[in-house]
Amino acid sequence: MTQWPRGLLDYTTGATPDAGPDPEEDRTGNRIRLAARLIGLLRAEGRDVEAELAQLHEAEAAYAAGRRAEATERVERLLGALGPTAASRERPPTSLERDLP
Repeated sequence: MTQWPRGLLDYTTGATPDAGPDPEEDRTGNRIRLAARLIGLLRAEGRDVEAELAQLHEAEAAYAAGRRAEATERVERLLGALGPTAASRERPPTSLERDLP
């Protein structure tokens, strides 16, 4: 999902939905937008996300300056840090999680 977060970011695939990604697809930009949305969800849950926001801003700045390799590296680290934690496993399940089989 983090490699090619298409559907989460309003990406419309070509004629073949399961086709490989277009070489012109902006992977780093999509991942930065995905990280921003995940941070927004964490903030809505009441989590302190100041450190994550700082990392996101650094990735965005590198991306805007055309330093794609640096931006990709920064957003990869950020997405790794946004993964599930012990604290998130201990919290009560959301309504969506309660409905899972």
